[in-house]
Parts: sequence; C-alpha cells; structure tokens
Amino acid sequence: MKKEIFKLGIIILVLTIGIVLISGNPVIKVFTPQQNGSYKAIKLASRTEQVSDVYTFQEVCVQVVEKVRPAVVSISTVYSYEVPGIEFYFGDPFEEFFEEFFGIPKFKKRRSVPKRQYKAEGGGSGVIISEDGYILTNEHVIKGADEIKVLVNINGENKEFRGKVVGRDPRTDLAVIKINAKNLVYAKLGDSDKIRVGEWVFAIGSPFGLEQTVTQGIISAIRQRIVVEGREYRDFIQTDAAINRGNSGGPLCNLRGEVIGINTAIYAPTGVFSGIGFAIPINRAKEILSELIQKGKVTRGWLGVEIRPVDDVIAKQFGLKEKQGVLVNNVIKNTPAEKSGLRRGDIILEVRTAKKNVKINSPQELQDIISSCSPKEKIELKIFRDRQEKIVNVILAEMPEDLTKLKPSLSSESQESESEEKKFTWLGHEFVNLTDYYRRKLNIDEDISGVVVSQINYRAKDYEDVGLREYDVVVSINQKNVTNISQLKKVLDSVDLKYGVVFDIIRDGRPMFVSFSR
Repeated sequence: MKKEIFKLGIIILVLTIGIVLISGNPVIKVFTPQQNGSYKAIKLASRTEQVSDVYTFQEVCVQVVEKVRPAVVSISTVYSYEVPGIEFYFGDPFEEFFEEFFGIPKFKKRRSVPKRQYKAEGGGSGVIISEDGYILTNEHVIKGADEIKVLVNINGENKEFRGKVVGRDPRTDLAVIKINAKNLVYAKLGDSDKIRVGEWVFAIGSPFGLEQTVTQGIISAIRQRIVVEGREYRDFIQTDAAINRGNSGGPLCNLRGEVIGINTAIYAPTGVFSGIGFAIPINRAKEILSELIQKGKVTRGWLGVEIRPVDDVIAKQFGLKEKQGVLVNNVIKNTPAEKSGLRRGDIILEVRTAKKNVKINSPQELQDIISSCSPKEKIELKIFRDRQEKIVNVILAEMPEDLTKLKPSLSSESQESESEEKKFTWLGHEFVNLTDYYRRKLNIDEDISGVVVSQINYRAKDYEDVGLREYDVVVSINQKNVTNISQLKKVLDSVDLKYGVVFDIIRDGRPMFVSFSR
C-alpha cells in the first residue's frame, strides 16, 4: 500500500513539472504567516506578466517622448554689447620726479580708443503651445536679445525660423515668442496643482546645444520659495531628471505627455547637473499666457510696501494675541500704501477685495492676493496699529517692472538733542550717537535720529548674536524711540530677553525690523 502511494506521488510530481515546463508561465505564490498562526497564500504576477509590465512601462515612456519631443524647440540668441575704449597716457618718466619734488605739473598726452561693439551668443529651449507658432520659454533665455533663431523639428528635419518676442514677464521668468509657421505639433499643458512627489517626469531640451535631448527622473520635492540670481521663484518643482545649461525654457512632462513645468534652474556647485533641478509650475504660466500674448506684459496690482513675517517676539511686543499677519517693514515713497496712510510698524491682518476676503499669515499670501488684483482696484486692508484693529482703504497702482530703483520712505517721528554720553556697550555691541560723520558715511537723512552700532566684539564674554550688524542705525526698540545713547540705555534696561526684543533699524539705507529672543 505504501509503495503504491509513493508511486502515485512520484507520478503526480512528474506530471506537475511537465505541465509547468510546457506552459512556461508558472503562477508564483507566497505564503505569509497570519496572527492566528495560519498561512495565507498570495498570488503574485507570473513571470510573463512581470516582464509584460516592464515592457508596458517602457512603451509608455517611449510614447510620451514621441508625443512631446516634436513640440520642443532649440532657441539661439545673439546679443550686442560695448566695451569702453582704453585710454593711453604718454609722457617722460622724469616728469613724475619733477612733479613730486618741484611741483612742476606733468604734461600728459592722452589718446582714447573708441568703444568697440561685440556680439555674444546664448541659447536655451522652448515648447510650442499652439499650432500657429506660439512658443513658451524662460524670460532669461531671450532677455536683451537682438536676434532670436528657433530650430523646429518638422517630420524629422530641422527647420530654422526667426523668432519674435510677443510677451515677457520678468517676475515669473516666463516669455512667449512667435514664429511664422502653421500646423505645428504642440504640447498639451497639464495641471501642476495635481502633481505628487515621486511621480515620473521627463525633461526635454537642448543642453549644451544638443537638440532634442531627453532625461528622466522623478519629482523630488515642491519648494515654496527659492531665490536664484536675484529672482524669487515660488512653488518650484524640484526634480532629479538631468537639467543642464541650455535646458532652460524646455518642458517638464508627466507620463501622460502633459507639460507640468518649464525647466528653469539647477543647483550646480560644479557648474553642471548635480542631481537637483527646478521647473516653474505650468499653472503659473497658464495664469498669464493670454495676457502675455495679447498685451505683451502682465499688469498686476501693487501696494508699495516691504514686509516681513510676524514671529512670536513681534507678536508679543506689538500686542497681538496670536502670531498672524505680516509686518510692514517699509513704505515706499509715492505709492498707494503711502497715499492711503499705511505706516511702518503696521501689521496687515486681512485683505478685502470685491471678490473675496483673505486672512494674511505670510508675505507670500499678501503678495499673491495683491498681484492678482487689477491696477486702480479699490481694496480694504484690516491692520493692527497701536494695539487696535483699523481699516485702511487703498487704490492699487500697477506694479513697476524694476522694483530695485524704488526708494524707501525714511522718517523719524521725533528728534531730540544728543546726550553728552558718547558710547554704550551692550552684549558685545558698541553703540554711538548718529553724528554728522555717520550721516555722511551711511547716507542717512538729516531728519533721522538714532544710534549707530559702531563695532561688535565677538569675543566679549557677554556677546550674543541679536541680529544687529556693524553700521546698523537703531531708531527704536520695542516701539520706543531711541534718538541718543541716553535713551538707548533706558530702553535696554527695561528689556527682558526672555520675552524678546524688536529693533527698528536702517541697514544699507533701508529700514527693517530685527527680532531676537533667548
């Protein structure tokens, strides 16, 4: 009986192996232990199914590239610039001897070489967004260009077109150029608000002038705010898909073949790609595309203030019950903010427009709501001043293109005579009165009173980094005016660093608030 059972088992085993070998597609099962001590069988994909999945993903990648790549263009630019002529001086070396010892002036023959014109080349990438030749790219790719040439791949052949800038927006670093062509393959714009960290993406462009280059990676992160070469970018898409010089303006695509970003910048300590690249979310471009094409620029509402976040120290010292709003660090001259009566030290809590009311908790929120408004639009600002809430009515203006040329409105409410005391040291910081010498040196207006941080002793036993720098001009502390050394001592004697201190200062000609607490 046992022999018959054994033979039967051998026969079943041989038949099973034969079936497996014939089918070539065995089902893979894994038995996992359960909490009750039993085992559960989990069916995995067969080998054929696993291989099929790999080929399916590969085919998706290929199809995405084939779909988008014809819409990606290479942009080359030509710039003109001048080099000042060199001035040559001719004379006898003995002339210096006679001038130094006998006061006889030197006779110089001067010859100037006229300025010389030079041309330089630049380049980048772009993506076609309409069949009639509108192309989206970065503003820094075409900025200042005298000539723009666009290389388009049409049916496998490269054709060159002359490009014309129809709209540019330095604030978002986006621009639209136009070529004279029809029936072009164009890319579909996706929804960057739906992207998730970990998604597969493709970067397409012309790095180092190599057209139609494709790299692959994932979305690594979403960065809230990054400053690159003086430009502030918001909600940057970070990716590890290789981006290099020349990729700027090219598309970042998802697995559906949709453009979700415009490749813009890289973090490159060595000058080349190091695993971190950045793209502008496509939704930022979609918000302004029609205005760029129709008007050539984007018109935004503008308030005319410099702001900073409200931290716990500022909230306490200004009398807020909780940390909220943004602090007006500075009011620009001749702006809607100044005309409406906004002051330095006001805390903006809420913006009320005809469409919605927005509570403000960060500088970005205030900037977004104001820039979304139209010039000449009337809005209400709910502010906190002198420990009370107030409403300020403002008529917005149009945001100027170059904000760096604007001057702050420096003012001081009171000015008292200088104390006889000349200096005072506190936590390693030496303060002196704001004299005419420092006014000239630091370019401070005559109506400003305060004290100057003349030097900082970093090796002092009581030194603490409170956020001040040498040549900062302190005009008030915890909203108490400081016009001389005597007042400075009185105010600092009443400061409890456990609860924090807020310095109202002028640094490099610009007013700002600096907060510190232990």
